[in-house]
Amino acid sequence: MGFVISLLCMVLVFVFMLPLIGSIYYDTLAAQKENKVQIERIKRLQQQLEYDLKQLERQKNDNSVLIPGQLFDGRPPKTP
Repeated sequence: MGFVISLLCMVLVFVFMLPLIGSIYYDTLAAQKENKVQIERIKRLQQQLEYDLKQLERQKNDNSVLIPGQLFDGRPPKTP
């Protein structure tokens, strides 16, 4: 009789733990997907930052003189 009760208790514990384990698994998958999206976003931002820094270095190393009324790339500003 004790064997049947212990077996029944183990089955009940397994039945109650299975949905909990499943929800933890799906939460882990969702977190992995979210992390992947965030990592891709960070990589794009890092590439954009590196590009902007290179552009600033090019402007800084450019030995041309900025004439008042001109933009940094030498174009005159558009007047409406």
